[in-house]
Amino acid sequence: MVAAAPIPVAADPVRSLRLSVDGIEPVEGWAEVAGPGVGGSAQIAVRVADDLDVTARVGVVPHFSVERDGLRTTILEAPVVGGARLEVARRGPAVGFAFGEIGVVAVRTTASIAGISDHDGRLRLASALGGGVAIDRVDLAVAAWLADLGDLDRGIGVTVSLGVRVARW
Repeated sequence: MVAAAPIPVAADPVRSLRLSVDGIEPVEGWAEVAGPGVGGSAQIAVRVADDLDVTARVGVVPHFSVERDGLRTTILEAPVVGGARLEVARRGPAVGFAFGEIGVVAVRTTASIAGISDHDGRLRLASALGGGVAIDRVDLAVAAWLADLGDLDRGIGVTVSLGVRVARW
């Protein structure tokens, strides 16, 4: 006689939705035309292994204006990126993670001089690489933001993100 055992089912849902507040601080040449940015994003994560999520994120980050020699520039970014998030350490309720993303960012630049303004929009290839800590539903992450992989002299920043998991299914 053969006995059949039930197949164990994972107790945790495999998909989640996170909402976050994102801050970007441009560095080097990018800081000459873009001020700090504060915005938000929504991320869907799908668990593919015990410690690995595949992610997709969309967001909007308006930057503060920068004025230099009478020229005022304002930048708005809208990233659409995908990536992975790997849990690398656990200690009590805290989980350390590393992540990477790549995708496109729509950038709208407004330049104003002597009361005359003009706008320009471009799609750029962008990437982020960083890490963070999650405790229960809340996570804090820091990353290098490469806002324009085609022009690394003008598109490097540091991002900080405070996120909350709002749904699991």
